[in-house]
Amino acid sequence: MPTHTLAQGTRSSAVLALGTLASGTYICSSAIDLGATIPVDVTFEVECNPNGTPTGNKQLVLFAKFSLDNTNYGSGPESGTTTTEEADLHLLGVLPTVDTNDHRKFFSLQGLPITRYLKLVAKNDMGVALTSGNVYRADITGVTT
Repeated sequence: MPTHTLAQGTRSSAVLALGTLASGTYICSSAIDLGATIPVDVTFEVECNPNGTPTGNKQLVLFAKFSLDNTNYGSGPESGTTTTEEADLHLLGVLPTVDTNDHRKFFSLQGLPITRYLKLVAKNDMGVALTSGNVYRADITGVTT
């Protein structure tokens, strides 16, 4: 019977620097090329530190936009504060930010469309600006023997 083994790649440098992102604002990564041999999955590590006590929804929201050709990406906001097409983005998950401490959470592409190219979109929905924040990536690969 074949055995399937998964391996996690190393943590990347930041694929999206959130900086001091203002409340209610979106920010988008550069295009991420997963390569011709697409990983089995990709794990994203999100970290942030609110600049003051969060209010309202108290969360950082992470989305993805996909492309088959690195030109035509799904619609949805990449910057600014207009939420009109937010529903067009693919939700990766939510990082709750209930206090002024550092917050960290992991997200996966599992169950989303499989394409070679993607962009990450983050929305600061915590009621205060960030002090700092970054998103990192690690590919999950597999071998069947």
